[in-house]
Amino acid sequence: MVLMVALHMAGRFGWGLGPIHIEQRVHPEARPVAAEIGDGTLLLFLIAMLQLSRMLGRIAWGELFSASVVRSFRAFALWLLLAALFRLLAPIVAAFFDSFSNRSHMVLILDFPQVLTVGTTLLLFLIARLLEHARRLDEEIREFV
Repeated sequence: MVLMVALHMAGRFGWGLGPIHIEQRVHPEARPVAAEIGDGTLLLFLIAMLQLSRMLGRIAWGELFSASVVRSFRAFALWLLLAALFRLLAPIVAAFFDSFSNRSHMVLILDFPQVLTVGTTLLLFLIARLLEHARRLDEEIREFV
């Protein structure tokens, strides 16, 4: 995660690593807030990754179907969904407000991979529900034994 943030910051501010130059490219017709949208998406994604690492840490300690593991997985799914929705909707909202201030027409471009990411992230909530069911089954089996 630290490497991901370091590479993003290097690209955002044009920092180089000796002979290696890292740059962040933005479409020439992109809104002025495109870089900030990238920053916000990265922040939400990092929070999601922290939740995932928390969940994986609990699993490593032997808590396979505990309530805290399921809760951490749901938190991961929520933050990942927020990141996907932010990445999808923030440019639309920026274009909407930009069209009011410039009195120009608004062009909306929906990127199918971003829509697919939102859909895939919603599937994680189904997986969280299955984990919850597995947790209940695990508790019932332990009661019988």
